[in-house]
Amino acid sequence: MNSIILIIERESAWLPETWVEQSGGAHIQGNQFTIELGTEWLSVVRDDQVLDDFDEREIHQLGAWVKEPKAYIVEWKGGGLVERLLKSIPISCSAAVDNDHGLLISVHEVASQPLQCWVRRRSHH
Repeated sequence: MNSIILIIERESAWLPETWVEQSGGAHIQGNQFTIELGTEWLSVVRDDQVLDDFDEREIHQLGAWVKEPKAYIVEWKGGGLVERLLKSIPISCSAAVDNDHGLLISVHEVASQPLQCWVRRRSHH
């Protein structure tokens, strides 16, 4: 299973759970939004507690993109759905992604790249 943390501005008009709902085939259970298409699936769970795991440097870095963070755990099988999710984030939406391998970056810097280019990459800082 693959996972990232997606962080968006708290007051954002774009929401990943809305994207999942509008993509068809969505299953909603509590605060987990899941979509399955063929052999691929994507799960989005709102969980601000993951931000407690960020160290001071990461919190400072995150502040460059998102002032009032709202966090989601995004898990998937196959890459198409998560790539579509990230590409759907409007440029006007302040958003960052943590790949859980040391890379914390603006979503807009990686959304147009294939997953394999960044999803397991370590930060170059």
